[in-house]
Amino acid sequence: MKVHFGQIYIEPGVTFPFSHHLQRRLSTEITSLITTSETFTAKYGADWQLMFRISAKSKIHYIEIRGPTVYKRDKDVEYTLFLPFDVIAHEDNASQMALQLLLKGCCDVFRELGFDTETIERSSESMIDTICADPKMFV
Repeated sequence: MKVHFGQIYIEPGVTFPFSHHLQRRLSTEITSLITTSETFTAKYGADWQLMFRISAKSKIHYIEIRGPTVYKRDKDVEYTLFLPFDVIAHEDNASQMALQLLLKGCCDVFRELGFDTETIERSSESMIDTICADPKMFV
């Protein structure tokens, strides 16, 4: 199963400076860390993909998860993860906190779909450090 990341922002001025390189990096790394879930396969099928849309909202205090949106023709299940923009923007290391919350939201969705998230949780700190050290990940 492949996992993909994209971005869509609905509030003017409420965005994170994540580049398309970050989206690709997360897609590759998370796909390599996750193994197929019997629950997901039984519900959707073995050849379906999972898409996480990164977004943000002001005036929320925690991650807001919306979905799933199911696209049968594309065999795609999508979730949108709204990150708490105001909370993150006040942090000294906003990008690191945004990525921590993003991965937490992903793990919440994975667990709901019957996936084991232990490998992602173990790897998240080093993954975030590597991403934050690479200037290509941000615009």
